[in-house]
Amino acid sequence: MVTRPPLAGLTAALVGILLLPAPPALAAGTPPQRTWHADQARVPDARAAGRDGRNVVVAVLDSWVDRAHKDFEGRVLAGADCVGGTCTDGPAPTDQCDHGTHVAGTIASSSFGVAPRATVLPVRVLAYDTSSGECVGKPDDVAAGIRWAVRNGARVLNLSLGPDVPGLSSSSAIPAAVDEAAEAGVVVVFSAGNASLPVTDSYGGSAMIVAATGRDGQLASYSQRGAGVDVAAPGGDPDTPDVCSQADCVTSLYPGNRYSVAAGTSMAAPHVSGIAALLIGQNPTRSRTNVMDRILSTARPLASAGRGLVDARAALGATSSPPPTNAQSSQPPAPVSPRPARTEASPASTPRPTTASSPRPPVAVSLPPLPSPSPVDSPSAGPLPQAAPPSRAPSPGEPERVPAWLSALATALVVGSGSATVLTARRR
Repeated sequence: MVTRPPLAGLTAALVGILLLPAPPALAAGTPPQRTWHADQARVPDARAAGRDGRNVVVAVLDSWVDRAHKDFEGRVLAGADCVGGTCTDGPAPTDQCDHGTHVAGTIASSSFGVAPRATVLPVRVLAYDTSSGECVGKPDDVAAGIRWAVRNGARVLNLSLGPDVPGLSSSSAIPAAVDEAAEAGVVVVFSAGNASLPVTDSYGGSAMIVAATGRDGQLASYSQRGAGVDVAAPGGDPDTPDVCSQADCVTSLYPGNRYSVAAGTSMAAPHVSGIAALLIGQNPTRSRTNVMDRILSTARPLASAGRGLVDARAALGATSSPPPTNAQSSQPPAPVSPRPARTEASPASTPRPTTASSPRPPVAVSLPPLPSPSPVDSPSAGPLPQAAPPSRAPSPGEPERVPAWLSALATALVVGSGSATVLTARRR
């Protein structure tokens, strides 16, 4: 067994990013892809009338974001680097952290984004720590990032941070910065956390705190819950503990024109931020209060999840579904070129298009028919060493068994961050 050091262990995600060497990969302009999480949040219906978040700036306070990923289509601004407590104009330096790219992709990528034409303002508040192998930050850096994003035109702030910023929930600097953002009319969204415990609002009452659901629409086994939660959104909940697949985790982007799956409240929060962008794009004069009220008042009831599970269709007042698309007859996305090379940091490369001589033909993920076009193909990958599963909170019922062909996809487990080389399971 080859043991590699952890890369980018961002623990805001419970089950980390499993690198998917995408189908003949997705090119710029690829329509929104069909996923269970978009359907659960009823996003396809909300986008049916051309609502796509265009011209809305969403700040992602996280690790660096891969601005060059083709599915962002050039809609990621230079942003800022606030590591160290003083924000300097970006682009921020790159490191092994990839969490920010996944989160931003869920908000605004052309393929997996809730608001696929929104603009991302990346604000780096997390950096890779070589001694711990984690992506970490400080409350003062986050507070500085909030203020910088507000000054630079963000209408929505997404903070999928949690324990990667020690003291985040106890720092007086965070509620003060959040209150300033609220006074400026900015919607602030935090992930609730992955400790399977009740959570209290530690951010001053002016932000939305988001719990995570699994594919069954119930709160994920790991998600924090209770009186401090405002709403829930899809975050994934693996049927097999700590083994992510497209069938039960959230699919989004990975640096280098690649794609990945992950689970956690970090993945739930950007669904809410994306819906906020759709609402502002629908009516740019909406106030912060109106945006939040539309999201909260239209959520579907769900116990211990505040107002319930988000419903983009109801929030935007959409009344009809787009016509169904025959997934088998749709044109496959054009290949991404150049194809990223296989490296120690990214053990799965983008596959070549399938041919008669291909030694590993793709395995198509079969999902229930949904209104959004172009299903995601998931190619099989060679086996890698499996991580030892950590302890896990009990699920409320026996989960659906994972088919053998899906289990074969879970070959590169990364807990918390996104690189496919972490062989030590972690959960916080």
